[in-house]
Amino acid sequence: RDSAQHRQDAIGWRRCNLDATRKRFVKQTGVRWCELLYLPYFDLIRFITIDPIHCLFLGIAKWIYLTILRLWIENGVLTTHILKTVQKKMDEFKVPADLGRIPGKVDCGDGFSNFTADQWRIFFTIYATVSLWEHLSENDRKILVNFVRICSISVSRIVEVDFMREAHQRLINLVKLIEENYGRDKITPNLHLSLHLCECSLDYGPLYTFWCFSFERMNGMLGIIF
Repeated sequence: RDSAQHRQDAIGWRRCNLDATRKRFVKQTGVRWCELLYLPYFDLIRFITIDPIHCLFLGIAKWIYLTILRLWIENGVLTTHILKTVQKKMDEFKVPADLGRIPGKVDCGDGFSNFTADQWRIFFTIYATVSLWEHLSENDRKILVNFVRICSISVSRIVEVDFMREAHQRLINLVKLIEENYGRDKITPNLHLSLHLCECSLDYGPLYTFWCFSFERMNGMLGIIF
């Protein structure tokens, strides 16, 4: 989407006089007016970031559970016995307290379903490769390896440009592997959005500088207070 065209479409929306006309305009263009567009330098296409925690951890990580992991369970790739073996391996990990813990059990199959973004981060960066590796096919191992490496790069406090480019290429590889092995209908808008994370990082720095963990934590605190 071109920034100049977006601005023209936004002005077109503002010129619509009726709500019904504006609704039709949005349906056709996907654009509404924003007060920030009064700033001549503001580029809504370039300046909007993709939030890493919703895209990667509550997005792709949770999607892997809801789609692929459940397929593994339903198709017998991960049986109850294997899930108990996975749980046993995870119980053997000695993780420093400041890295957090994964609550509950995963050997029931639904143990993953209520993970928070931080728990998904911990699972894929620490537990997933060791606990799942021997139970997966070669293609599923490739999916796992790519995503774990993407997560490892994404959570780094200091990251080089080459690492972000590597993460971007691995995201492309991940999407291709999912499409080849599970079908095009498994490719979600979130997987597409993840391909913009490298651009966001090049503009704003490491992903931790603009991810929403602090906002989510504050929401939780406000929820307790009120």
